[in-house]
Amino acid sequence: MSFTAEVKSELSKLEFSSEYCKRSFAYGFLLYGKSFTSRSVSCATDYAEVMDAFERTVRETAGVEVTVNRLKSGKYKLRVPTAEDRKRLIEYFDHSVDSVSLRINRGVLEDDDCYGAFLRGAFLSCGSIADPNKGYHMEFVVPYRNLSLDLMKILTDYGLKAKHIIRKYAHVVYLKDSESIEDLLTMMGAVNSSLELMGIKIQKDVRNKINRQMNFESANMSRSIEAGLAQVEAIEIIEKKQGLDSLSDELKEVAILRKENPDMSLKQLGENLSVPISRSGVNHRLMKIMEIADKYR
Repeated sequence: MSFTAEVKSELSKLEFSSEYCKRSFAYGFLLYGKSFTSRSVSCATDYAEVMDAFERTVRETAGVEVTVNRLKSGKYKLRVPTAEDRKRLIEYFDHSVDSVSLRINRGVLEDDDCYGAFLRGAFLSCGSIADPNKGYHMEFVVPYRNLSLDLMKILTDYGLKAKHIIRKYAHVVYLKDSESIEDLLTMMGAVNSSLELMGIKIQKDVRNKINRQMNFESANMSRSIEAGLAQVEAIEIIEKKQGLDSLSDELKEVAILRKENPDMSLKQLGENLSVPISRSGVNHRLMKIMEIADKYR
């Protein structure tokens, strides 16, 4: 099951805190459906349980009977077949039957809960959300510009980072900020889905930190090995040109230990000397050995 399907399944099963919220929910999915005019009122969905919620809510709020058909594509389509019922439904949400341009009538929305129910209906009608394991993206595909801008205004009024683009002649209102998506899911009532997204985000953050740490340690190890091999090469040059006995006792001891242990860290080298010294002390002696070898290169 896709994450969109999980979210819509959760949203379609929610109860309403009031009759006003139930009305707001019906308003959201009808307004953001396929059409909401005196000539045609319809909406469509891929999910049977979502369509059941649509049909039930329209009947219980506006008292309007609808018809539901399953298309060849597998989608479920809700229609209001009679002109009288369409007129009744449009006026129920305080819209004019003769209105040319659709806009959100915010007078229908009583409070924050009703706004959440309205957005829930709109998302069920035209929304989708990406699998958070792959990325953070939630969107509403709206056929009309004014409705898309009105929707974006509501989202931004609630502090959500919504943006707008045009895609294939449709207006898309979208969110890519994970916190905004979590907040919107919670506002709509999809608390379980919001918690799941948070959990996935935490797992991804932990995994990324582990990967960064492993990459850092791997890079350090590679640099340490390269430096060790260069030091061994320098020691072999000195050994060939003048012999290690020509070195001071301190340099000779470090040279022999490094030659025998090219992959040992500076700290480990310092700990294994007859008189242990610090990492910087070992590095200082090896730099002197490199300088001596450079004279012969």
